[in-house]
Amino acid sequence: MGREIEPERMQPDASAPDDVVARLLEVLVALLPEVAERHPDRLASLERIIRSEFAGEEVYIPKRVSADRRAQNLERFNGRNATEVARQLGISRATVYRLLKQPGRR
Repeated sequence: MGREIEPERMQPDASAPDDVVARLLEVLVALLPEVAERHPDRLASLERIIRSEFAGEEVYIPKRVSADRRAQNLERFNGRNATEVARQLGISRATVYRLLKQPGRR
């Protein structure tokens, strides 16, 4: 990382209950506790860099649907219910048809 940012204590913004940055850092600390123990200043610096880089941007992270569940829902397609299948999968009708065109499908 080329930027030098003074370390701060990692504290989620109390006014933002769904603070994605704070939650991602919590997951990182849970997965790599030795990083937080040895380098708390780097963790705080990382938070500052992420917040300054993506400040003001809205992020949508779609929930992933497992391949098995997607295949099961596509099996429900009867030629007329693309809208219903699309709603179940959380995708567009066009995507339903695109998935059905893939090799190994109908």
